[in-house]
Amino acid sequence: MIKTLSLALSLSCCTILQAQKSDNWPQPAGPNGNWMIKTEAKVPTEFSVTTGKNVLWTAELPEGGQSGITVWEDTIFLTVMSPIFEVKEGQPIKGANVLALCIDAKDGKILWERELKGSAQSEYMYGFSDSSTPGPVTDGKNVWFYNASGNLSCFDFKGNLIWERTWNPVEELDGVHFPFNKQFEPFLTKDLVINMETYWKKDGERVHGWNYLYGIDKKTGEQRWISEDGLTHYNTPIMSTTLEGKQAALIGRGGHHDVPETPVGYSLIDLDNGNRIWKYDADEGLALYNATWNEDYAVWYTEKECVVHLVDSKSGKLQRKVSLTANADVRMYDTAQGSYTLQNNVDIQKDLGINVFPAWFTNIIVEDKLYFLCFKSGNYRKNIGPDYTMARVDLKSGKAEYLQLPVQVSYKGGTKSYIWNQELTTETINSRGLDVSNDKRSRRDGWHWNFNGNPIVVNGKIYFTTMLGVVYCIDTTTDVFDESALISLNDLGPKGKSWSVNTPSYANGKLYHRTLKQLICIGEK
Repeated sequence: MIKTLSLALSLSCCTILQAQKSDNWPQPAGPNGNWMIKTEAKVPTEFSVTTGKNVLWTAELPEGGQSGITVWEDTIFLTVMSPIFEVKEGQPIKGANVLALCIDAKDGKILWERELKGSAQSEYMYGFSDSSTPGPVTDGKNVWFYNASGNLSCFDFKGNLIWERTWNPVEELDGVHFPFNKQFEPFLTKDLVINMETYWKKDGERVHGWNYLYGIDKKTGEQRWISEDGLTHYNTPIMSTTLEGKQAALIGRGGHHDVPETPVGYSLIDLDNGNRIWKYDADEGLALYNATWNEDYAVWYTEKECVVHLVDSKSGKLQRKVSLTANADVRMYDTAQGSYTLQNNVDIQKDLGINVFPAWFTNIIVEDKLYFLCFKSGNYRKNIGPDYTMARVDLKSGKAEYLQLPVQVSYKGGTKSYIWNQELTTETINSRGLDVSNDKRSRRDGWHWNFNGNPIVVNGKIYFTTMLGVVYCIDTTTDVFDESALISLNDLGPKGKSWSVNTPSYANGKLYHRTLKQLICIGEK
């Protein structure tokens, strides 16, 4: 259903160029749609909310949320769940509505807020996403806010509603709740805003829904096309440009809990009309990853097979499979010695008895090198790892390198130190002192069985956040993936008191980040 109040202003090529020139962050995946940006500005690589280092301001949020942070000049847009003021013991903490926030980038003051009502309830602070997960997008004139519970609304920068579109997402299928294992992130292309919506089909007496990309006219909210192929709600599509210069999005199918969209694999979708350019049917793997691709290849990810597939991005044909375990260098930190040890050219499966399970949504490619965090062993999956490591896999040579990272940062007597090899937890307390999570999995450390926020890359440096509210800064330019690649580990608040499954954003010389409690502006002091 669409309610049209007036016309939104159009997105032109000029606004896209302006976004890149002025270092704005107009959508969750940044100005280029690939979670990366290059800038001439000086960007902070070390910061601490605990000590105040390079923190320009913090602002209390009315409730927790999981959306990305969109920035245009001096204006910030994000979403939170609608605020809770009372938690009753034994009752589920759920809601279907979100708050769209417009915030002054100079000091964090809320300029206006609007409620987007939804039709399907989600848990608050769920470690696998909630209603607020999809981030807003903007063209510098208007802003489009999303509620995964079934609402897409367009506002001008003063908060006037232009149009509202609602739909019915898949709320429950065979006892499994949807769409709140969801990582779709929206984007703008030409005069369209792209959404993921459920298309309902009747199969005999049974009504079921598949998810598709929808091309929505950004001026009116009218549907222009539905993608030829479906995608699982687990998948994060990535927008890029084909060798012929055509804007396209890579979408994936396949996931846990018997998601209905088939066949498992990728489709490359033409963003002018929603048509399929090609389809790749995979013989293994699932789509719980960022659908990374470029002019040469797309990368399909697997959970237990310990390989990635390189798929020709022109034809959709399999080029080859790259092992994540053979011929690997593994650097683990020895806490007794206070230094790293190296296992060189080992086969992680055969020599160490470990399978590599890339952590969901942590994957990003920089200069033909694939980076991801590794899930560690736990109750659900045994013999995976190496524990607390980040991987760098050269997709050309096949060389894999694993570097163990500290889990948390600590300050004692003014001295900064790292905590290694410890399974930690953090609380889910909002800014009013209420515990707003029912699910114990939402209090993990981010290294086993949850969805962390997407990594971003600024000037060749990866910024990645775990649920503990810590942010790693990783240098992608080192010849060897050793301790020199770990630039810093930074905190978004005190140990055990900070919770985040969010993605940082970069804009105009500053990093913006958020926790359950706060919005944070980071810059060189």
